[in-house]
Amino acid sequence: MTYDNIGEVGSNLLNAIDHVNLVEKGVSVLVTVIVFLILRRVCDAVIRRIFDEQKRGSTPQEEKRIITLRKTTATFTHTALLICAALMILSFFIDVGALLAVAGVGTLAIGFGAQGLVEDVMSGFVIIFENQFAVGDYVTIDGTHYGVVEAIGVRTTRLRETDGSLYIIHNGKIDRLINHSKGAVKAQVAVDVAYGEDLDRVIRVLQDTCAAIYEGSPGLFSACPEVAGVTQLKASVVTVTLLADIDVSKKYRAENALRKAVKEAFDREGIAAPYDKYVVYSGDEEGESHG
Repeated sequence: MTYDNIGEVGSNLLNAIDHVNLVEKGVSVLVTVIVFLILRRVCDAVIRRIFDEQKRGSTPQEEKRIITLRKTTATFTHTALLICAALMILSFFIDVGALLAVAGVGTLAIGFGAQGLVEDVMSGFVIIFENQFAVGDYVTIDGTHYGVVEAIGVRTTRLRETDGSLYIIHNGKIDRLINHSKGAVKAQVAVDVAYGEDLDRVIRVLQDTCAAIYEGSPGLFSACPEVAGVTQLKASVVTVTLLADIDVSKKYRAENALRKAVKEAFDREGIAAPYDKYVVYSGDEEGESHG
């Protein structure tokens, strides 16, 4: 049988619905829905148990990857069960073969429209199985969006940025990505001091400060912060840099705690804050003024 348009195909399907024994079919639909919900809960429990066993003894990084795999597996399982349930329910009323014929009519158009969907799904698989990043990782996407990965879905990745906004990007559109949670992460604090200060004394004060904050803030630093030394000479200040190994989720807290401790130590030790210095020449007279 041939059809002139999609409308005729849809009308033919509606006319093909068997209206006999609607009550019996309604009960069958209800049973199918109940079985679907039960299977979904059973699958969730099985998936959770399997991946929870893998989490035992794993590192924090491996644990995040396992959580991501568990969520993705659950999503695909729910989708498969939903499709099966929908086909079973439709089979009570219409010929599913005719429905597949309708799907065949729009196969070409759907194929063109689904290219992006297929790309997103395949990219999602690659991201997860290559462990490019996982839920909980701090990443920068496209050089401008920085935050923590909140979810990796079948089609999209959700990124919670530092200002609280939620950035959603299709998996196939993720081109440039920096993962800040891979390997060692360091907090870095630059401390400016005046040229007139004794640098040896400044470094000793900073070393004592690092040791004190490490002992006074258990769990904030992975190791005692260290003084990297003089890292830059500017016009009016000397820059001494502090480095500390930390967990990426504590980066801002650790850097802020270091800055506060350094400020308090400098006030206590009488180390002056640097200020800009200007030299003004007027005619034959040479003078110096501060501002």
